[in-house]
Amino acid sequence: MRACLAILKDSFREAAASRVLWVAMIAITVVLLAISPLGLSTAPSTQLRPFELVDAEEFLKKLDEERNESKTPSSHIWSLLNEEQQKKIEERIAAIKKDSTQESGRSRGGNSLLDGINQLLKKPEFYQPEKWEGIELDEALQAANDPAEDADVLAAKNLKRLAKAYPRAIDIDDDQALSLSYGSVVLFGPLRIPPAQANMLIDSSIIFILSVFLGFFGVFASLLVTSTIIPRTFEPGEISLLLSKPVRRSVLFIVKFLGGCMFTLLYASLLVVGVWLLVWTRFGLWRPELLLCIPLYVFLFSIYFSVSALAGAIWRNATVSLSIVVVFWIAVQTIGAIHGFMDEGYIRSQQISEITIAGDEVFVVDGSRNFSRWNPEQSDWESIFEYQSGNSFGDSMQRMLSSGMRTRVASTSDGSRIVSLQPDRSRFSGAASATLVTGVKEDGFKREIESSTPGPVFGAYFNKNTDVILPGSRAIYRFVGVAEKDKKAAVYLKGIFGGLIPQSASPQAFQTLTDKNMKDISFEASVAFNVSDESFAIWDNGTVSTMVKTDDGKYSEGARRVFEKEQSAVIACGGSTILCATADGNILALDSATLATLAEGKIPAGEKPKLVEFAADGSIAAVMTHGGNVVFFDAAKKEFPSWTPPDNGDVSAIGFSTDGQLIVANGRRSIFFYPPGERRPSKSFNGKSPWPFYAYDYVAGPLYRLLPKPSELNNILRYLVTGEKSVAIGPDDQARGGQGSAENLNQPRATFNLWQSFWSNLAFVVVMVGGGGLYLAWKDF
Repeated sequence: MRACLAILKDSFREAAASRVLWVAMIAITVVLLAISPLGLSTAPSTQLRPFELVDAEEFLKKLDEERNESKTPSSHIWSLLNEEQQKKIEERIAAIKKDSTQESGRSRGGNSLLDGINQLLKKPEFYQPEKWEGIELDEALQAANDPAEDADVLAAKNLKRLAKAYPRAIDIDDDQALSLSYGSVVLFGPLRIPPAQANMLIDSSIIFILSVFLGFFGVFASLLVTSTIIPRTFEPGEISLLLSKPVRRSVLFIVKFLGGCMFTLLYASLLVVGVWLLVWTRFGLWRPELLLCIPLYVFLFSIYFSVSALAGAIWRNATVSLSIVVVFWIAVQTIGAIHGFMDEGYIRSQQISEITIAGDEVFVVDGSRNFSRWNPEQSDWESIFEYQSGNSFGDSMQRMLSSGMRTRVASTSDGSRIVSLQPDRSRFSGAASATLVTGVKEDGFKREIESSTPGPVFGAYFNKNTDVILPGSRAIYRFVGVAEKDKKAAVYLKGIFGGLIPQSASPQAFQTLTDKNMKDISFEASVAFNVSDESFAIWDNGTVSTMVKTDDGKYSEGARRVFEKEQSAVIACGGSTILCATADGNILALDSATLATLAEGKIPAGEKPKLVEFAADGSIAAVMTHGGNVVFFDAAKKEFPSWTPPDNGDVSAIGFSTDGQLIVANGRRSIFFYPPGERRPSKSFNGKSPWPFYAYDYVAGPLYRLLPKPSELNNILRYLVTGEKSVAIGPDDQARGGQGSAENLNQPRATFNLWQSFWSNLAFVVVMVGGGGLYLAWKDF
């Protein structure tokens, strides 16, 4: 033992004496000192940010309608615009008027519109009291501007006045803005992100710094220094001296291997501790878990160094060792890329993601938004609701637009008629209306295009009278039908433009079931339909509310409850219960009448909820996470039983049968029916899997699990920093026009199996180091 400690001590001294180490340590210290004055400062917002212009069309329409009226903010703002700005706005308004039958949908305007507005906010003459007479302003905002007032204070006040004048187009949830400062000097700002995203920005910066400096550059810099340790150890002169000590060759190899890790340990400790102190002192965030990144990156280095050490023991040449490590790096990266492409690409696109049961019919939607029904005669899934031929490019674009939206089938109770929503493209990007499509059984569920919805909607549902009800951001609608000639014209135009131009909503196609004073619902909201009483439950960034059906068939606002924490959630309702699964991992069971909490539960730590489903009678419900885990809820007993289906961890969709059985998709093309509490399915529909599934299950998957996965250690870093076991993939969360501070839980996420990555990498290191020790014990020097 003393001999081993002596060798380890010598390794430490050797690392400490390395010029490369000292150069790296000095460079890290200089970088840390250079970035130490960086910080985030807050100040009153002086600019309209992209996520705050929630309805560009509404703003432009109101500006156009009131620009010729006296004593209105719109007329005054129009007078402040120069000729070029007025011309551009007129062109955009003309484009909107071409589709005048469609109600405006909340969306983010372009940078040019934002820039033009922000330029006006800086002008002292922007506000004139007589022009804002009809607008309700606070006392501080009513007074005329003081010419001597600071420009930033003036712009902040004008921004608030603008929001008051256009409440449906501009939503300023937080009037504070972030700026990146360096000491007392503001470098960049105000940043176009909400203050609620400050921690997210800091987390992303930490992950970037550590993954770059300790990951790619750090590992290969360490390998350059340590590649000579093993070959030099077993040179004739060196090996004789070392073996004169009472230590075995295999033990000597292991000790020298551990000694080689000292280099990474030293500079990783400096960088991680430095970042940890900066985050604590500059941003006020106590993050002791960051210190776990030190052993994490030593472990990452040990994976590559184990290959270098074994190669050095066999060939005793540092150049050969480095060359083999480079080949190893290319090999594992290639295999990882192939596995990722198959797993996150093909497999995800083909697996079942939505399940709907109606009578004897079973409908599913896969990851590519293709629709199928179970054909008992063929014992396989039969494609239905197929996109029309000739619009392949447009249809592909629309499927991409819907990546952050939930695509599902709504069916009548007997399964004879189905409806779904097909997202349209917004003129200003962001959220847009959708096209309602229907199909009937007698026609083989052929896709029939009905009409574009009057603004963005959250889903389509059948009520007890088989009416199609659509909850939207500003109203609840009932679909009343479209004349055949209008449908043919819409299909014709759609074919001409390849599906890229949104069609118009027919004026007579939808009936509004709410009054004009309905409170707007943001696009990050989750909306659920209760089939028992036909009410709606809404979770909107930390606020739960209900829309109750009245005797005349319309809807009015019901109960409302505001939670302390603003966050996203997925929601479902059944019977007298509303079940909410929040982004922070909590599950809340609420009384649908009073919104009082009935029970609380949790999803697995580090995961994000994906969807919630209720049985038709409201007696049971289930929450599914992006990691494929299911949490069961017994509404009758108001508790969360520990029972889970055998497919837990690989579930890609859930639903309930008409008799209350939990239905789960196994991440492939099969679904299973489980009576609550049972471990064996009562029945199953096993769809045929294409050959790539078998290639993945029996070749790519096992090979990937057996081989080391050093790149996945970055997932552990992300977990240590953010506490999340998954990361969003695909288009940005704001693709639906969101305000940025709330997550889109419908967006696909890549989930990490942290322990599998750790154990497979550890097993590889043990095999490589053990193999080197056995080789040296057998080798005759």
